[in-house]
This record gives sequence, C-alpha cells and structure tokens, in this order.
Amino acid sequence: MTNYWSDIGTVKMTNTGRTVVIEIDDRSLPYLRGGPLSKDEFQFMNVQFRWGAENSCGAEHSINGIWYSMEAQVMHWNTRYGSIDKCYDKSDGIAVLSYFMQVVGCPGIPDNPSLAEITNNLSKIKTIGSQTNISPYCLLWMLEGCKGHSYYTYKGSLTTPPYQECVIWIISPIVNKISVRQIDAFRSLYDGKMKNILKNNRSQQRLHRRTIYHITDDAVA
Repeated sequence: MTNYWSDIGTVKMTNTGRTVVIEIDDRSLPYLRGGPLSKDEFQFMNVQFRWGAENSCGAEHSINGIWYSMEAQVMHWNTRYGSIDKCYDKSDGIAVLSYFMQVVGCPGIPDNPSLAEITNNLSKIKTIGSQTNISPYCLLWMLEGCKGHSYYTYKGSLTTPPYQECVIWIISPIVNKISVRQIDAFRSLYDGKMKNILKNNRSQQRLHRRTIYHITDDAVA
C-alpha cells in the first residue's frame, strides 16, 4: 500500500444518491500490489460505504457468522489493462479493500476521531449530487486494518448492478469502531426522491463454489 496517507492533493466527498463516494485529485494516486494481486499494480479509484437500517447489520460481508454495522470498500483498478473501463470484463480487473465498522455502545459513546473528517462533513452533502472537499487525512481509519496479521481474499463480483465478476476482494478482519452519531450521519443523507438513505447494502450472497482464502503470517487456510 503506497501513498494513502499523503497530505497533498484535493479530496472530494460526494452524495451519489445511493452512497457516499470519496475521490482524490491533484496528486499521485495511491496504489496496491503484492499478495493476491501478484505483480500487477492496482490504482486507487474511490472509497464507497455500505450500511444498513440497523446497527446489527449493514456490511456486505461477514466473518464466521458475525455481522457488522458498516463496510467501507476501497476500490482500485488494474493498470495492466490501460483504463478503468477495460477492467470490468476481466476477472482480475478490480481490487477492493474492505474494512468493517461496528457501532459500539449506545448513544453518547464518543466518536471515532479517525472517521471524524468524513462524518463531520456529511451534513454538507445532504442531497444527491452535492459535494464537499475534505482533508487528505480522511483515510487514516485504514491504518487500523493494517495492524492485523491476516486477511481474507476471494474472486467475486461487484455488489452493484450489473454485478460483473471482475473483483479480487481483500477483507480485513480488524474492525473499526464507529459511534451511533457517526453512522446516523450516513443514514440522514437523502436519495434522489428526498428520502433518507437508511440502507444501501446488498444482502449477503451464496458462495457459488467460490473459494475464500484466509491468509496469515504463517499459512494459507
């Protein structure tokens, strides 16, 4: 992982009417390589968030039957194919880093400061198509996932239509905390019909013969 925590450049946060998207401009973009990605370089596209109407479930993945409140998906495209558009029909065209977020405690529990740059500015993008610039340090919450010594990976699909089978998923088991106030700030956003986006997660799908690998410091399970 390279260039994710630079203090240079412009970071734009947008309400798409379905989710919150974070994009980076005006600097060298972050990129990934290694592990299940082999020698290919995957360049940062954006961050998208998935959440549910209840704090007990909102993520699109679970681990050992445990569900989480939210999932942040950091999207990347394989530069070997020359452009993002050419990646969607390739089985290794897109790589997604997924991070779980879990509401801990009850209302009044302190906010997670590493998410504050995002959640404190959601009030500026209440309606569909609205945008605001935020600090380049808005991705610091990803550092929590880097503390772990394992991850899960599998080849699958995007979770939005038309669900192309083009993704290498990389899922961190390390869970970020998020307060009730912070997750409610996501649910308070409006879609194109001026209704609150209470949930935007796809229901969990069957494996359909996919193999999920658990990669640790010592072995592959």
